[in-house]
Amino acid sequence: MVNDVLHQPVTVFLPSDAVMASLPQEQKDFLFDQHNRPQLLEYLKYHIVQGQRVRRASCMTACVFSQEMQKCDLPSVYVTKNSGCRSICRVGIWKPKCCRGYYGRDCLACPGGARSPCNNRGTCDDGHLGNGTCACEAGFGGVACELCSGGFYGPMCKACNCSEHGSCEDGRRGTGLCFCEPGWTGDRCDVQTVDVCNMWNGGCAKGATCSQNGEVVTCTCPKGHTGDGFSCQPVDPCASGENGGCHEHAICTMAAPGKKKCSCKDGYIGDGLTCEVKQLPISRCLQDNGGCHQDAKCTDLHFEDATLGVFHYRSERGQYKLNYTAAQQACTAAAGGLATYTQLSYAQQAGMNMCAAGWLDQARVAYPTTYSNPNCGFGHVGIVDYGTRKNLSETWDTFCYRMKEVQCECRPGYVGDGFSCTGNLLQVLRSTPTFSNFLTQILNFSQVSESGKQFVKRLSNLTVRSTLFVPDNSGLPDNQTLSQRDIEFHLSEGQALPLSQLRNGSRIRTRVGSLSVLGVADLLDPNTLSSRYINDRFVTTSDILAANGIIHVLQGPLKAPPPSHQMAVAHKAGMGVGVVLLLLLVAGVLFVGYHFYSRSAKPFRFHYFKVRGLDADHAVRSAVRRLEGPAGVCSSVFIVLSGRSNRRMRRKRRRRTLHRKSTAATSPTRFMSLVQNKLRAPATPAVSRWAIRA
Repeated sequence: MVNDVLHQPVTVFLPSDAVMASLPQEQKDFLFDQHNRPQLLEYLKYHIVQGQRVRRASCMTACVFSQEMQKCDLPSVYVTKNSGCRSICRVGIWKPKCCRGYYGRDCLACPGGARSPCNNRGTCDDGHLGNGTCACEAGFGGVACELCSGGFYGPMCKACNCSEHGSCEDGRRGTGLCFCEPGWTGDRCDVQTVDVCNMWNGGCAKGATCSQNGEVVTCTCPKGHTGDGFSCQPVDPCASGENGGCHEHAICTMAAPGKKKCSCKDGYIGDGLTCEVKQLPISRCLQDNGGCHQDAKCTDLHFEDATLGVFHYRSERGQYKLNYTAAQQACTAAAGGLATYTQLSYAQQAGMNMCAAGWLDQARVAYPTTYSNPNCGFGHVGIVDYGTRKNLSETWDTFCYRMKEVQCECRPGYVGDGFSCTGNLLQVLRSTPTFSNFLTQILNFSQVSESGKQFVKRLSNLTVRSTLFVPDNSGLPDNQTLSQRDIEFHLSEGQALPLSQLRNGSRIRTRVGSLSVLGVADLLDPNTLSSRYINDRFVTTSDILAANGIIHVLQGPLKAPPPSHQMAVAHKAGMGVGVVLLLLLVAGVLFVGYHFYSRSAKPFRFHYFKVRGLDADHAVRSAVRRLEGPAGVCSSVFIVLSGRSNRRMRRKRRRRTLHRKSTAATSPTRFMSLVQNKLRAPATPAVSRWAIRA
């Protein structure tokens, strides 16, 4: 506006800083609030004068708008210039003003609109200083005179015509009818009547409701009864069709006028509104062994449960602290869900007694009792039912239902988790179709030899862990026959070796030889074996568990090494040598016995021989060495020496002396020492005579 040429010249009136600072804080907050900029703009417009340039007024200067010279009487003396006149200045001032139907500083429209202020049923306090309040005409009220005052009715707000004993149906939509106080009647409630209903219930039936409108008495039967009010009969809900709303297999009984009780018939279970055929709990183990393996023991934990899966749950904060949502969450956290009425009925008939109400499915509240207790359900036996609750914020305990699982456990002699059980090695062979060819040859082997029967027993022995290598049918056709040694070569007894323990280069002992393991390293991880070979037979499947060992499947059958021929010949030769030695030993014993007997029966005799000169000693030593055994032990030999210079008597004396010494010798070692001492004696050149007795 200031820069617009159309409005120039302009005059702007600016308040000083002191004036702005002196404004009330509330007014300053209003002016400087960014949401009030349109109002601030209007205030600024009041400080701008368009099309005029206004200066400060002064009688000494010419006025901007107009100047009027007013004449006056001049004094007689001392007259100065212009002293006989004075200037009168006039300044135009803009004053804000609202049009009719608008009020306030911002010139807002009066209630009811500017075209019809106060709906033309009152006067609006308009103008720049007005507050917009409507002063309504008689009978009208409201902010914009759009309503009727109290005691007025209809579109034109007519005055009601009721007496002080009646109340008018007033308002713009009211009819103006009068509602009389008890004991008064008439259009204006100005006629007094007698209260018939206070006398004998106005003639209405006992329990009926009596109402009087003037002199007219109306009787209404109570709830659960039927009739005209003067005569009321109780309503039997069970007498109506469809069994009173109960289930077709339920009995309907009237509990009170208009109220019924539904109870399922014998052989059915439920709440009466729904009845199911009562079924005795049946163990799931009776059908297909409960899903367990045929060699496993099945236990239905749900069937064994005394309450058939229903259990009571109470909050940790105490009794009756669970609303419906919290009850659902608690049962879900316990791996179950809210129990149904039927499930709770089964639990009650199984013996569940709980004097504490709890949530059930479909927002129902109930609890089971098995014996009469005046403190629980007023002695009722069965399900104490509180019905379906509309307010889900109510707090109770809860009854949850959880279907327990079937427990499977392998029978003795089998291993597994119960759903899969494995027997001994022979049973695994029987139960695996791809092992049929190998099994057939084992059974044939057991029928033709005792070792075959023992082999089958070893496969069934649970006390010995074994490793069995089995060729599948693709590697062992029907027309191929394995020898007894070949079959024995597939079983290693003493330990069950999983594939991880079959290391490269290791050997596995069997009764007919050793198996060699060849492992192929993994290209990505050289420390790991990707595949294995047993005697050049590839292991196709591994680690098939059995109760007494483990089975590895081979690409083809193993070939046992032939028995060693040299070992057989040596075995036979050894047996022959043993027999010969035994015969020699018997002959030697007989010879020694005979020789000993014959020597003991004959007198002591000597054998003589002659040697000459120094060769005598050498000859004696040689003879002694020949008489020593292989271990240096001398035989029982007696040697007697004599010189040629001795005569017959000396020879006899020496013989007797040497014989006594030899007789005193108790061991061959002592005798040899005696002979060696004699040999160390100085020899004589004379001819020596030796006597040797063997």
